[in-house]
Amino acid sequence: MDKKEKDKKIDARWIRLACCVVFYLAFCFVFGVQMGADSRGYINMVSAREPVYPLFLWAFRSLFGENLYLWIVIILQNLIMAAAGWWSTEELGKRFSLPGIVQAGMIAVHFGVACICQFLAERGAIYSNMIMTEGITISMWLFFMILLFRAVLDRDKKAAVVALLLAAVMMDTRKQMAVGYITICAAMFFGRMGKETPGRYWKGLLVTVCGCVLSILLAMGGTRLYNYVLRGNFAQNTRDMNLVLTTTLYAADKEDATLIEEESVRELFVLTMEKLEETESNYRFAGSGWRALEEHYENHFDVITIDTTGHLYIDYAVERGFAEGIEAEQEADRMSAVIVRSLFADNLGTYLRIYGASILNGLINTVAKRSSLLDWYALAAYIGYIALMLMCLRKEACRTEGMVGVFVLLAVLINVGVAAALIFCQTRYMIYNMALFYVAGILMLWKIIAAIRGTEKQKR
Repeated sequence: MDKKEKDKKIDARWIRLACCVVFYLAFCFVFGVQMGADSRGYINMVSAREPVYPLFLWAFRSLFGENLYLWIVIILQNLIMAAAGWWSTEELGKRFSLPGIVQAGMIAVHFGVACICQFLAERGAIYSNMIMTEGITISMWLFFMILLFRAVLDRDKKAAVVALLLAAVMMDTRKQMAVGYITICAAMFFGRMGKETPGRYWKGLLVTVCGCVLSILLAMGGTRLYNYVLRGNFAQNTRDMNLVLTTTLYAADKEDATLIEEESVRELFVLTMEKLEETESNYRFAGSGWRALEEHYENHFDVITIDTTGHLYIDYAVERGFAEGIEAEQEADRMSAVIVRSLFADNLGTYLRIYGASILNGLINTVAKRSSLLDWYALAAYIGYIALMLMCLRKEACRTEGMVGVFVLLAVLINVGVAAALIFCQTRYMIYNMALFYVAGILMLWKIIAAIRGTEKQKR
């Protein structure tokens, strides 16, 4: 490559960065700060929230004051999002020698996802404009996945260490991001299979698992230290059990009270079920079919989690003599765990029906939006993606691109599977892999086209 061509390549890279910055800052200044249902919880640093995002907001509030700091936050969030979309594209472009037009298409995918969130989704805002954890975790997930590609495909130890440190930060920002640990272990399991001796392969897996354990301990230690400094209690954040409790209550019947041995918890369960019957927040009130079940479950999830059990269980703990604050919240978590353990096995069939409906919903929401037409589009998209992936894996010339497709698909399946087990799969929880799915599809399609063209040239 001569100097002139090299200068053009450098110029193109910085042009793409400028486009990303201008695009996201335009959304930032046109639409401004957007608040969600959870925003106040992060701003007020409630004990049910993980520490990173509340501390992030607190730092900017301390530096810039109440009137200005949220604007500074979304400016930074949009700049981070611009950097993540640009850097991930440049890394793929450099690794796979992608032409500018392909990289432009990848950038356009990130822009398209933002436009869908702003103009077509019910939320009506891009996440980098919102005072929510997704304002930074979506960007972090893009950085994490590129580091994962390096760690697995190149055996890059430095990338693996940085990825695990980033995973700890993500987990302390949003518990859902623990999916990163499962994803990196699954990627190492499939990505290194057959590429090295059995001894080195299993040693690499063991080192990866140990690294994940250390990273999780780091994240847990960070949360406990945060709660100790802020609340004087060296404990994990509270009310995580409330999510599992919600699905358990939705799948339960009032008669299941006989399964709960602890009398006070049994009384609380009966009181809860009476309230859920009043609001028809139970599987028995859903229509027939998986779509009706999932829609009813999604519409009533917050009714159970926030409107019903949110304060009921804490108030019940206070009435029984526990101090208001973290002590009552921990007792609420304990009682929730008793209900979950007591009812889960007996209601497993109903739970699996809900879980299956949630998985289908999550798979669709990862690549599109739920509707009669787009449901079929999502099926076609997955079939096309898997076909491209298998074609790449069968050809030596594009096997690495096929493995990138495998890693992204694993990330989709793991995220959907975990989210469906703990909460309903709305787009907010699925958005992390939407752009990656299409970017990986573009990468595989381009490589197959390039391989076919190369074969045709050889024939000539």
